[in-house]
Amino acid sequence: MDYGKPLVKSELRLSLNPPPCAQDNNPTTPTGAASDGSSSPSCASAVVALSFLGLNSVVAIYRSRHDPRSILFVTVCFFCVVLLFHLLRVFERLPPGSPRRLPVKAAVWALTTTLTVMFSGRVAPLMPAPVAAVVWSMAAVTILAGFYLFFVCPDAASTAADEKPACKVAEGP
Repeated sequence: MDYGKPLVKSELRLSLNPPPCAQDNNPTTPTGAASDGSSSPSCASAVVALSFLGLNSVVAIYRSRHDPRSILFVTVCFFCVVLLFHLLRVFERLPPGSPRRLPVKAAVWALTTTLTVMFSGRVAPLMPAPVAAVVWSMAAVTILAGFYLFFVCPDAASTAADEKPACKVAEGP
């Protein structure tokens, strides 16, 4: 069976390191930040994502308008996610040696922990006891792994250029 043009080996090669863009020539520009201060495509995608989140939150609040606990849950989750997006953008723009990185990292971890506990607390009561235990166990592992990766492991930005990182991802040919 012929499904079209035969595949050539060079077409199958995937690269983990995409070619540099024109705006990536400045090594001092943080990830996700435009070098000229203008908005970037990531800003447009963030606006779309937050608009979608906001619309879904409004619909969820409308559907649960007679349940104050559900309204509070949706509202708190919405603001936690918006604040998380903001703090992640702030973290990306901070230079590697900045003393503000640790407090922002701590705030990101606290927000992700809050969201994990909130979602687990919402889902676990709906499950049978053994499955609820698995949900809470997975939440605990996620929280502890996040703490370990944020605060115990060395930050990739803080490692010296001549040092080898603890883990290196194998690169393709």
